[in-house]
Amino acid sequence: MTAIAPPPTFDGQLEPDPVVAAADRALARAGAARLRHGDVATAAGVDVRTVRARFPDVLALVTAVLRYRQEHWLHGLAMATRAVSEPRDQILALFGYLELCFTDDDWRGCAFINGYGELGRTEPSIAALADEHLASIEAHLRTLCTEASLPSYVADGLSLLVQGAKVEAAIHGTTQPARSARMTAAVLMSVYGPARADRFI
Repeated sequence: MTAIAPPPTFDGQLEPDPVVAAADRALARAGAARLRHGDVATAAGVDVRTVRARFPDVLALVTAVLRYRQEHWLHGLAMATRAVSEPRDQILALFGYLELCFTDDDWRGCAFINGYGELGRTEPSIAALADEHLASIEAHLRTLCTEASLPSYVADGLSLLVQGAKVEAAIHGTTQPARSARMTAAVLMSVYGPARADRFI
């Protein structure tokens, strides 16, 4: 396994729908409670009637943003690992991608964690999207753990590192949690040599 690398840079970016992109920025800055069709329309440079026709209420806007965020996350993972062949290094690259996310001036925490906190307890569709997002991370990590000859339950610990880094980065306003989580992931994986993957099951 190679040394822990600095966060990657990407030359490929998803281009979201302008209305969804404007709603994404507004949601990150002020949350769902202050999400307004008029503000989204102004930021997107379209008529408010166009926004309302596509997204009749705030829930529809938030849903569109979360679906875009899921697509963006999967795209980012693919870009972060495309030049990495070793599965354990791909796991570390995931934390490098997190660090890159945390450098974004618009970063205000994980959209799914924030969305669940605001709406998930009363809106089952938002809770389902948040659950789907976390499940996709866990499934991805389980696949990488299998390929890296790591016990599948290591993926659960790695997932907690991912989610914890997101929360701490949002609260503290720093990228350090991604680096700390990456180092912890490297230490955790070092416990399991390829020939010892089943020893602790």
